[in-house]
Amino acid sequence: MSANWHPVANAQPTEWLLRQGAAGAPYAVVRRFAFGDPNRPDVWFRVVTWAPASAGRELIGWCRTLEAAAAAGWDHRCAAESWRHHMAARRTDPATMASTRPSAADLVRFYRAALRRTPSAGSMSGAARTPAPAMKGRR
Repeated sequence: MSANWHPVANAQPTEWLLRQGAAGAPYAVVRRFAFGDPNRPDVWFRVVTWAPASAGRELIGWCRTLEAAAAAGWDHRCAAESWRHHMAARRTDPATMASTRPSAADLVRFYRAALRRTPSAGSMSGAARTPAPAMKGRR
């Protein structure tokens, strides 16, 4: 008698496309890396901006959990939109915007620092949003 086994039983997820909603365009890519001892690996998650090809992606940071990596990707999405709106409101031309844009890791760091300083939107209590778990940014 043969056991019911399928190769999918050995499948391990290693990459996730982050998108808002099922039909939304991707905004980040998270990839799982395991280093060291295969029996007790040191697991990290790298989060990068989304682009069709790897060459067009930018490092947002390295995180210890998938949840922290997803939060970093989302925070980058929010930070990049906020930065674009700020620059557009100042009537900044596209060339200047491109040349002065902070790195993806810096955008997230600045965005999270601003969230800790100001009351969250729509909050009557004025309590600041709890920051997402720390991430380790590398360039």
